[in-house]
Amino acid sequence: MLNTTLARATLEYDAKHERTLMEAVTTAIFNASKVSDCNAVVIRTGEAASALTTVLANILALSPSACRSPTAIRKSVDDIGKRLRRRIAAAEKDADLKEFIRRSFWGNDTEGNA
Repeated sequence: MLNTTLARATLEYDAKHERTLMEAVTTAIFNASKVSDCNAVVIRTGEAASALTTVLANILALSPSACRSPTAIRKSVDDIGKRLRRRIAAAEKDADLKEFIRRSFWGNDTEGNA
């Protein structure tokens, strides 16, 4: 766990902290997705996406600037949508993710294979 000072935590955007959060969330999803009857992880994308959306909504509700009005909420959601589309496009091009998907899923079915 990364600890920081109050000054650093409130100074500016911290990419290192973002990375720490991303790793913690990813680890939590993998740990919660382990199945008990075999050595596998089954990432249930629908449930994970829904849970992450709820957590994101709660985080944004903590920010007065992000939710002070319907216009502010709309702007926040539009900005997040743009970043999400860019990050999905980048993820789809990532060689490591492509290899993981290739090893984890066969065919074009909507369900994975262990």
